[in-house]
Amino acid sequence: MSSECLEVVQEDPEEPLAKKLLLEDAPKADSSTEAPTEVLSKRQIKKQAKLEKWEVWKKIKRKQEREKMKQRRQEALQAGIERTTPSRKELKHNKTSKSSSIISVAIDLDFEDLMIDKDVCKCVKQLLRIYTVNRRSQTPIPLYFTGIRKEGRVEKTLDRNDGYQNWDVKICHAPFVDLFPKDKIIYLTSDSANVLDSLEENHVYIIGGLVDHNSQKGLCHRIAEEKGLKHARLPLSENVVMKTRTVLTINHVFEILLRVTEKSSWKDAILSVIPMRKGAKAKVAQKCQEDSDHDQEAFALS
Repeated sequence: MSSECLEVVQEDPEEPLAKKLLLEDAPKADSSTEAPTEVLSKRQIKKQAKLEKWEVWKKIKRKQEREKMKQRRQEALQAGIERTTPSRKELKHNKTSKSSSIISVAIDLDFEDLMIDKDVCKCVKQLLRIYTVNRRSQTPIPLYFTGIRKEGRVEKTLDRNDGYQNWDVKICHAPFVDLFPKDKIIYLTSDSANVLDSLEENHVYIIGGLVDHNSQKGLCHRIAEEKGLKHARLPLSENVVMKTRTVLTINHVFEILLRVTEKSSWKDAILSVIPMRKGAKAKVAQKCQEDSDHDQEAFALS
């Protein structure tokens, strides 16, 4: 694996290393010239004010939620109710470096030019969800966020989440193709003709970090083909029947992989992750379906 990824990740930093590198690499200002002042439109000013207001409210809300959680824990202890979820102290010891997971996952985030601001925010929210579910797993998957552009919109949106530099995630500016051996990469895309029947040990599974409402259909498949990479799709149609389209969010794809590494079957993993609104149901084997149809016909004739 390339060491370039490690340039933007450190454990327990005094100051975010990504910011240090950006400051070091930035050209020195010329005292003889002044940078032109950017004039914001009324819409941009309004948007900036709304964002600043939201950042203040988010901190207040987070503090209130922590106080409520603390109160609920105290009430549970007084009532003699045992804890059913791992404590924050236990989670801190649950590191990917100690995990028995046989695979790694990288989120390809080199798509921000194809997303509007709202979709960039949705993308980062899905990254937060991925980090959270992975952290709570007994066998967390080694996780990489790759292709993050320096001072780009994804990085700036991540910066609004205090302490993200300390996550148990490798956060990389470098693209995934520069970080892993080509023969160990498998790009996941719903347009692939290859069905992912099982997870290959010591391989890295790439998930496209793109929120596009299906407007860029086939893009990840084309990228894999152009780069000469192996690609595959999750076995959705082989295991479940859904009322709606089978396009999944970034975090849903990750969670399905995580459940399979936790020894769930593909069918159980998919059904446990896909939202109920999609109406997913387990696919009945063809022979069982034929037997059921035959029994119903026999009953109707009797």
